Parts: sequence; C-alpha cells; structure tokens
Amino acid sequence: MTTLAKQTRPITPQDWKDIEQKLKSFYRKVVLVCDGYELTLILERYNQYRNVISFYVNGVIEGKWHIEDCEERRRFFSPKTKSIYSPKEMAKFKKISKKMWKELAAKNKYTYYQAHWSSFRALKSHLVKNNNVIELVCENTEKGLDADGEDQD
Repeated sequence: MTTLAKQTRPITPQDWKDIEQKLKSFYRKVVLVCDGYELTLILERYNQYRNVISFYVNGVIEGKWHIEDCEERRRFFSPKTKSIYSPKEMAKFKKISKKMWKELAAKNKYTYYQAHWSSFRALKSHLVKNNNVIELVCENTEKGLDADGEDQD
C-alpha cells in the first residue's frame, strides 16, 4: 500500500497558467500553500448560469471569517464594496457640490466579503498582494509513481 506524500514547490508563471486551465473544469482541484495556510481552489456552480472559484482554507470555511476581521479574511476572501444608495438615488445628489457629493458617497459605502471569486485574474492578484510565499502542492506517492500511477523509473 502506498501513501500520498505532499510536496510543495515555488509557483512559476507557467504554473499560474496551468492552474487557470485546471479551474476551467469541474471536479479538478488545485492545492496551494500560502504563508503556511493550505488553500484548496475548485470550480463550483454558483447558479444556473454562473460558475465561481471557491476556496477552502485548511479544508474549511468558517462563518466567523465573514463577520470578524481576521487573517483568513484579509488573505483569501473576495472584498466587495457597495453603496447604500442606488445609482438613481445618487443621481439626485448630483445637485449638491462636488466636494459634499464625494464625502456623501464615501461615507455611505460598505464592504462585504465572499468566499468565492468570479475571476481567476482577480484571485491571483489578491493572493500575490496579500501573501508573501505561495507554493504549489504536488502530490506524489512514496513509491515513485507519477500522477497516472505509472512507475517513474
């Protein structure tokens, strides 16, 4: 019986391209190690017409990460900013001075965090900006078999 040994290596530009290709298909996961956190990426269905890249930190997503300001949320979650007012309501405020309008617009925004990404490019950018070391996990067996189960010798 062989066991899987997880080995990591620094991620290369070609690896990013390969990861993007893998995440265009369902049921294919990619495992990264970002500053000691194991990050699992997988393409999942969001609704009937939309797919997203979901992630799991050390195999889980905890509800408190959505609410509390924590390391996991800063490093991995997708931040979204919205205005309290609709665009139609904001158009009504255009009659006030530009300085007051900008202050009003800035004060009436809020940020929420999602445990998925709709764009691989945005995900990659966020990971690179918020993590110092990103490594790709390569799963090999102790016996020296490649991914297809063939002997490497």
